[in-house]
Amino acid sequence: MEKTNLYSYIVFEGNDDFPLEAVTNRLQVQPTETWKVGERVAPNHPINKKVRFYTAWKYQIEKETMDSDDVLCPLLEVFRDKTHIINELKKELNVNVRLQLVIFIYDGHTPGLFIHPEFAQFAAAINTGLDIDMYAYSYSEPEEF
Repeated sequence: MEKTNLYSYIVFEGNDDFPLEAVTNRLQVQPTETWKVGERVAPNHPINKKVRFYTAWKYQIEKETMDSDDVLCPLLEVFRDKTHIINELKKELNVNVRLQLVIFIYDGHTPGLFIHPEFAQFAAAINTGLDIDMYAYSYSEPEEF
């Protein structure tokens, strides 16, 4: 049975191709995922021929948890002291930076949501917001006796 889980990420994205290694080298952080404009979304899928329409460098934290802090705080710890570098990269590479929180809710187990002021300050320092996506999956029916 699936359990409620959350993940958060920061992503550098641009419609034009940009050097992914420049982001990695400047931030001194290994991305969890990257892709280039024009690459296939599912390269090994025989039918799905969709291609990426933008280039992206992504760092993600995922956890089975009932608290948004468990995925937002670790993200903040990695990038809090890198706001100057992030802002330089945005200008130099002409990219956007997004912060994302994704929540998968199973069987009505809704996690707690709290955005610490430090996280809000970080988002403001890199001139972005926090995009929150929530996906609620079917609730199990109570058993009849």
